[in-house]
Amino acid sequence: MLILTAFECLLFALLLSVTNQKRVLSTAFFVGFLICHIFIPIHELTFWGKQFRIWLLDISPNLFFLGSYAYFLDGPLLYLFVRSLLYKDFKLRRVHLLHALPVALYFFHMLISFYLQSYERREMLVETQHIAYSAPYLYFDAAGRFLRVIYALLCLKLVFTYGEQLKNVFANLNKRDLAWLKVMLVSFLGLFSWDAVLLTLKLYGYATDNFDLDLLNIVGLSGYYLTFFMLNLLIGLKFTLFTSVAAINESSHPPPNPESLPVENKAYIEDIKASMVRTKVYTQPDITIDQLATTLKLPTKRLSQIIKEDFRANFYEFINSYRIEDAKQQLRDPACANKTITEIYYEVGFNSKSVFNTFFKRKEGCTPSQYRSKNSSSNNPPEADKSIL
Repeated sequence: MLILTAFECLLFALLLSVTNQKRVLSTAFFVGFLICHIFIPIHELTFWGKQFRIWLLDISPNLFFLGSYAYFLDGPLLYLFVRSLLYKDFKLRRVHLLHALPVALYFFHMLISFYLQSYERREMLVETQHIAYSAPYLYFDAAGRFLRVIYALLCLKLVFTYGEQLKNVFANLNKRDLAWLKVMLVSFLGLFSWDAVLLTLKLYGYATDNFDLDLLNIVGLSGYYLTFFMLNLLIGLKFTLFTSVAAINESSHPPPNPESLPVENKAYIEDIKASMVRTKVYTQPDITIDQLATTLKLPTKRLSQIIKEDFRANFYEFINSYRIEDAKQQLRDPACANKTITEIYYEVGFNSKSVFNTFFKRKEGCTPSQYRSKNSSSNNPPEADKSIL
């Protein structure tokens, strides 16, 4: 299983490197993540597999633990991959070097406790596996595993923040559902947490001077199978759904506490209301805030601030409110009685029945069908009365 995991990661890392002609940053981070998962199973195989450990010891004890550095790198690479995937203006900066600090500290620890030791000492530490149950190594190993959990949580936070930011950019979100990415990250959170449990058991064994090797073996082997499954899931998603992500600017939201609009700018608000009714720009299914800003001849940031402060909404709610008002007008209009609800919601700009129904019911407290029935019965006299009239 470990060999197969390493081989799959190597194969797909090479494939992505060759096909990444446009040098997409998110793909580069993804390749780095895959490379980490080439070295991790190799490290586990050579250190814990008895025969492999003997073979590698015959070459040099210095070759051990090289793959263990990947435990400090795959979390940051996963985080940078998700961030560069979601935000098109993401760029590597010096501050991102802080992500390499844990691996640097781990290197200095290994330099002192292992690489600078005598050859015989290094050989003994590997052959007896005593180093894996020593205090300094256990603490660093546990820190690396818990750090991965933190990075998985940060990735999830990024995705949820991105989901909120989408509402400030797009009016239709049904094509931008990131449920698959959330499922993937939750699965990796579970995998990383499983590894953290393994190290917690080791720390407990060290504290009580009683390592339950059978339990450690079960948890460790289960982690290998979980890793294999998750990497296959990640690879499958990369080649099917990652290209559907609508990358946005990381600053695609109004200031957290926008200043009040100047009195002279209040005129913009009436202009916006009049223009929305006159042009019916909201009927464009895939309208974005940039397109609306162009139509209204306003800077995007200014428009975003006005929508948030004066209309008390995000762009998604702002546009769909106009769509709902238009739909209500048509549902009440006897001239539109022959139009189906599907025709109406497409005409006003919605491209999903479920989104239309949900938004309509949230705003009016009833379904579109109930609204039409209620208004048509109250506004139109019965057939008998019509004949009298």
